[in-house]
Amino acid sequence: MTDQAGHARAVGALTEGARHYVLILFPRLLKDIRRIGVPEVVRTSGLAEKEVTSLYFHFAAIARLLPDDPDRITPDLWEHFTYCVQVMSGMVSAASLDDMVEAREQAVRKYLPQARESLEQEFEEQRHEGTVDFRLAGLLRQADSPAHSRELCMEAIRREREDRFESLKALNTSRLNRNQAYVVESARAYVVREMAAAPEDFATIDLVIRLLDLLRAVLIMENRPDSPVSEDVSVERIVLGIGNVLYRKELGLALAG
Repeated sequence: MTDQAGHARAVGALTEGARHYVLILFPRLLKDIRRIGVPEVVRTSGLAEKEVTSLYFHFAAIARLLPDDPDRITPDLWEHFTYCVQVMSGMVSAASLDDMVEAREQAVRKYLPQARESLEQEFEEQRHEGTVDFRLAGLLRQADSPAHSRELCMEAIRREREDRFESLKALNTSRLNRNQAYVVESARAYVVREMAAAPEDFATIDLVIRLLDLLRAVLIMENRPDSPVSEDVSVERIVLGIGNVLYRKELGLALAG
């Protein structure tokens, strides 16, 4: 896990968006390691306590010197920074795997009633208009099962895509910092490009659109004193989620679950 040659990527392969994302992700991963705790990281990563402690202090020292501008970082440092986020991501993912699997299932269960209600409402509107989507009708008639629950949720998400896509035009990034704004604008450009191409698999696009729409809503709520925003849906977390979708593969980051 600590073999840098085996994990680091060539700097020239990093897009500008990925570099901005690394500068956002680095301090967040360090914070997650502190939250999880060295003993838990040692238990789940298979590394010795001395090695984990040494790596942690090395990463912390780097974090204190990170500039806001990716252009101020030399190519040789990008190689090492990429290696660092790979290692930290592996530590955090290993320690968080069980929690993430459970959180995913909870999210499906929580969203299922809303998804079913949304689809049933759309089906009734179609029926009154004299048009019926037989695939939608079939989905609503199927008996509940874990697989069907996920399919129902994904169908509702798919049908929200067009509505949410239009809302992205109103997303204002002026209140984000430089790195966050670059990641978000890159995501918006990605969505526009992919929607125009009409790919067969919309899973990634749906996820990015939902995250961007959530970010738009949170930025609006943050301007309203009477609408407190939970830390679980903070701007930082949403932008990190967007960057994870766009750049995880490019950076060679671990994926839990």
